[in-house]
Amino acid sequence: MKSSLNVEPLTGVLGARLSGIDLKSGMDKELLASLRAAICEFEVVIIPDQSLTPKQQVEFSHLLGPYSPVPFVKPIDEHAEVIKVVKESTEPEAFNFGGVWHSDFSFLPIPPAFTILYAIDVPSAGGDTVWASNTAAYSQLDATTKSTFNLINGIHSASASYSPAQQDLHSQLSNMTIETSEKAEATQEHPLVCKHPETGKPSLFFNPTYVRGLKRRMDSSEPALETEEEGNLMKWLSQWTTGIQFTFRHKWSPGDLVIWDNRSTQHIALNDYKGARRELNRTTASDSVPPSPYHKHLRS
Repeated sequence: MKSSLNVEPLTGVLGARLSGIDLKSGMDKELLASLRAAICEFEVVIIPDQSLTPKQQVEFSHLLGPYSPVPFVKPIDEHAEVIKVVKESTEPEAFNFGGVWHSDFSFLPIPPAFTILYAIDVPSAGGDTVWASNTAAYSQLDATTKSTFNLINGIHSASASYSPAQQDLHSQLSNMTIETSEKAEATQEHPLVCKHPETGKPSLFFNPTYVRGLKRRMDSSEPALETEEEGNLMKWLSQWTTGIQFTFRHKWSPGDLVIWDNRSTQHIALNDYKGARRELNRTTASDSVPPSPYHKHLRS
């Protein structure tokens, strides 16, 4: 059993390719620990040339943590923990699932720690995924801005994506079942700055899709954010955190398994493959190393 990883960094900010792994053959404790450390360090890792059934993907996901709930999206019939991300070649005008900057289900009380996406059928060109490091975005702020952001909470909601007003958009995808609901209007506060529970690094827990507002914490000495101030800060954060200097772009190949750390990244699936088909299986894992960085009492 191979117990070491070959790690090839792909940018100077985030992203790495891991070679020499066959996930079907199992993982010893040393290899699993090395894999987890690589995910946390590089935030996105690509493991190419895999061949996994949905059941095998779920079993691997459980090595990273327990199942993280997936609201609004119906799983595949074969396994309740797998959702199929698919857009048919006959749906050129359809919305691309994941086609806006977001961190997976950040509106949950405890969002997923890791997302595992396995490529089955991908376009020969287009359909790439881009990730942004919210760790790098935080690290390049000046000290005054860091202090200000440490006293702000983000107000997260699924309303922009999964409220009933969005049902017609999701129904364009014939082989995905997305059921919108009034429950999407619920809000959840998370600190704007989260401390990673494994690396200890602070990051901006922000994405422009699910963060619908900002508010100063009660223990801040500053006054509440005015409406205009809040709006301007939201726009600034949207542009800053998705700046090209913080990103990594991956071109998919069949058999790629990509794992990313939702606690410190956001991502977007590009919709530039009109007339081609794209199919991937997706699983999510919760934190298995307590405490979760999303808890309100944890701030860097």
